[in-house]
Amino acid sequence: MLRLALAFLLLTAGTARALPLTASCRVPSSHDAEVIRTVLETGLSLDVGDKVLLAGFEAGWVESHMNNLDCGDGDSLGVFQQRPSMGWGTPSQIMDVAYAARRFFEYAAEVDRPDLTPGLLADAVQRSCCPERYDRALPRAESMLRQARQGGPEVVGGVTYVVEDGDVWADRWRLSTSRDFVGRPSVAGRFVFARTVRGVVMALADGAWRPVASGVAGDPEAVLRPDGTVDLYAVLADGSVAKPSDRSVMSPPGFAAGKPSAVVRPDGFVAVYVRSGSMLLVSESGAWHEVAQNMESSPEAVLRPDGTIDLHTLIGGRVHRLGKGWEPLGDNRFIDTVSAQPDGRVYARKADGTVLKAG
Repeated sequence: MLRLALAFLLLTAGTARALPLTASCRVPSSHDAEVIRTVLETGLSLDVGDKVLLAGFEAGWVESHMNNLDCGDGDSLGVFQQRPSMGWGTPSQIMDVAYAARRFFEYAAEVDRPDLTPGLLADAVQRSCCPERYDRALPRAESMLRQARQGGPEVVGGVTYVVEDGDVWADRWRLSTSRDFVGRPSVAGRFVFARTVRGVVMALADGAWRPVASGVAGDPEAVLRPDGTVDLYAVLADGSVAKPSDRSVMSPPGFAAGKPSAVVRPDGFVAVYVRSGSMLLVSESGAWHEVAQNMESSPEAVLRPDGTIDLHTLIGGRVHRLGKGWEPLGDNRFIDTVSAQPDGRVYARKADGTVLKAG
């Protein structure tokens, strides 16, 4: 049925214009941060390739500047200016960014060919009047992709570490110039760790970046041990939890997702927390145990001065702390992960990149 629907779209897709031409439809000059994240998350959930992702971001910029428009040329709507009259869905469906992105990516994957650039692939989906405009949007699409891939903050010693536009920053100090980093950095002692878009974990020490692990799917977690050594943990591309610092694997494939969180317990052992489906699990003494349910994003564990461990996560975009159950800390909505401090402060990042104290 999907192939039949896609074939119908290919035959009936109307000509899309580059930005709506009606005077009453105002197009913002910049993208919507929530929209680019939703489009990226939808593409990743469908496991589309880099070219298809770029095609989606190029199309979204040309058609709406990556905004969920409730207007357009004729009956065109949404991020990709899809038309209900041409079979893309109902108006309410098209105004659902995740739905619109899924329809775009499914169609793009169906019509892709090796000879198509991302821009020409975008035009094969959009059937526009001006196919050359999509490839012209490549620099903007790449920049939006880098922003969409940046994650929550890492706050250590009062310094906030983030990835912005592909580079690692410590407050306003730029620590890299490769524009290749994604997600959330991790800091342990004098080392800064960050993940590249290709799944390579790089470590910064003494002013130089060097690779320390590859095949990583989630952000790394580094923890400083009492003897001054650093343990590094990550979820690999196959879903297994690994400890790249000693090249060991701690779980079977398909076990976990996202970023681990680790703390050195008062007895000297390291407790590693991960999200497995909707469960929060901890590894202690080589065995995994369930801690809580209803997980939606990666955990954050922090050791308090009294030796207890506080656990946090984002549920529905809101910061929660684990007590008798998951208890919300305020109504602000954030992205990805939180950074919890031993004194009880919790920091998180909004979709526009702003880092705030939660609660």
